[in-house]
Amino acid sequence: MKNKEQIPQESLVRIFMNGDFLSALLCTPRDVRELAVGWLFNEGYVQSIEDIGSLAACEDMRDVHVQVPNPRPVEKDRDQMIRTSACMGGEISIGQFARDTERLDGGPVVSLPLLKTLMKETLTQASSYKETGGIHCAGIASATEERILAVFEDVGRHNAFDKVIGRMLLTKLTPEEKVLLTSGRISSEMALKAAHSRIPVVATITTGTDLAVRIAEDAGITLVVRALSASPLVLCGEQRITHAPPQGGQ
Repeated sequence: MKNKEQIPQESLVRIFMNGDFLSALLCTPRDVRELAVGWLFNEGYVQSIEDIGSLAACEDMRDVHVQVPNPRPVEKDRDQMIRTSACMGGEISIGQFARDTERLDGGPVVSLPLLKTLMKETLTQASSYKETGGIHCAGIASATEERILAVFEDVGRHNAFDKVIGRMLLTKLTPEEKVLLTSGRISSEMALKAAHSRIPVVATITTGTDLAVRIAEDAGITLVVRALSASPLVLCGEQRITHAPPQGGQ
């Protein structure tokens, strides 16, 4: 029988904005500050960390209180909501699909061997992913420095994405030469989060959906799937990928 450390954690985390209940997320109850900030950003409530006046997280009580002095209006018409393919049954609005995102040009040139190295390091740092076999991980890496900057885990792959993006905002990391790595499938909502955060390169050990590929292609994102296989697939954005070994010789 598995002990508690080998069983994935799942709890309800509530987000309050300016004292009012905003949403409740089923997630792994760790790194809830990053989760809340990333979720608020991806949902359109804030555009940058400067929009947030204060942030208080009560991890034991699973509550996050955010003060946003000038909140942006976000339409939440139930008729305009879409049930996503996220493993926790998430929702996004039609407005997120219609959101005008400037196409990404430029960005780093990344080798497939370096992507494999970064992906392996992400999985190595993801202790719960290895212990439970039932949790997802996501990491953010610097392509120019050829190193992992942060790794987060969650029962929901979309939550792990939000945590990474939240950390980027909290630490004021710029997205221009960053790589987003994940253990989960890249579906449409994952591609939309990457596009909104303007991260140019996304890689997964699994695969991507056809809608995710279309979104990534339209946004100018490089999408690599089956990153640890003998022959990774570059589904779009091939101009940023090279087969040469990384500069560090890894």
